[in-house]
Amino acid sequence: MYPIYHVKVRWSERYPPETAAHNMRASELPAGRFWNGSSWDTMEREETDVVERLLRDWWPEYSKKLLEPADLTLIVELRCRDTWCSGWFSHWTFDTGQSDQEVLDSFREYVDRIQYSDRPEDEIGSLLMGAEDEWRWHGGERTEAPCRCPVCKERGVVRIDH
Repeated sequence: MYPIYHVKVRWSERYPPETAAHNMRASELPAGRFWNGSSWDTMEREETDVVERLLRDWWPEYSKKLLEPADLTLIVELRCRDTWCSGWFSHWTFDTGQSDQEVLDSFREYVDRIQYSDRPEDEIGSLLMGAEDEWRWHGGERTEAPCRCPVCKERGVVRIDH
């Protein structure tokens, strides 16, 4: 089982010049700025300081495409320990040399375990996002599951989209 963290990021940025006049509203921010943010789950091979890594590696690169980002808030919480990490209609795990069949069997066991757990229904739905329907499983670009595309290989993962 791997540690899975929930990441919540919030920052302010300047409105693009062409939209600034249309988007002025009262807020705690100076005129011409708005709040933006994102959240996602990430799985690590071992417990680690995810905040430090995001501040060092992710934020400097990501923030380059933003207009004067400021007021960064980064919250990382350990969500659970599991074998599969959920994304948007997608799940992934680390590639440890499993055959395609072993990956599919592992994912099937994960789906069954989540589906028949005592978790609230809304949490199950957000974790599975349709994965309980095995006919939906596919790899990238609708290839056979699991995905082992160059991007997945570079990240050291296998992925099942659904």
